Amino acid sequence: MDNAITRRVRHLGSCATPTKPSGCGPSDFSRCKSLEQMVALFLGERSDRPERERAWWGDPGLSDKEACLRAMFTLEDDGRRDGHQWVFSKGDLKAIGQQLADHSADLKAATTFEDLYRCVERALGLSRNRKPLLVYDITRRLSYRWKLEPEHVYLHAGPKVGANALRPKLGGPRHRSIEDFPTSIRTRLTPAQTEDFLCLAADYLRPGLWD
Repeated sequence: MDNAITRRVRHLGSCATPTKPSGCGPSDFSRCKSLEQMVALFLGERSDRPERERAWWGDPGLSDKEACLRAMFTLEDDGRRDGHQWVFSKGDLKAIGQQLADHSADLKAATTFEDLYRCVERALGLSRNRKPLLVYDITRRLSYRWKLEPEHVYLHAGPKVGANALRPKLGGPRHRSIEDFPTSIRTRLTPAQTEDFLCLAADYLRPGLWD
């Protein structure tokens, strides 16, 4: 596959996100004295987020095409880009969504999150591990539709920075087991929540917080 939108996806640096992407949102971790407190703040502030995401992106009333198009835009707003996809125009994102919809049979045949991730890569005409932030975001949103959860912590952009801030080279692999993380993370967060937390808290994490 080598159409115009695929070439644009390959060319644009979708991982070159702003310092504070609007898709992640701020949290006041500066007042926390421990990693345990940071995780508790994260869970408290985003307690309703999982159900909202599941209801929005996993809405069973959507057709496959509608679900693929919705996966390109921010939570509870079909027409607004989030900070992660700031380099793409709305027209680009709609075209990418249509390209995904054209491969919906392959996407819904996936049996694990990783399978779905690879299907999204192929649908976009990307080689393995290209544009990981874009691919992860799309995969995570579509995973609500087919009830697939990440089994590992995916490390790209902000989450990679956060992991390396906790421990040098922790963010080196494409993804890691949740068991590789500190106690406060691995006992209280799912892999998907850990990816989100590492992105949000990246500026405040340091090796001394490891527990």
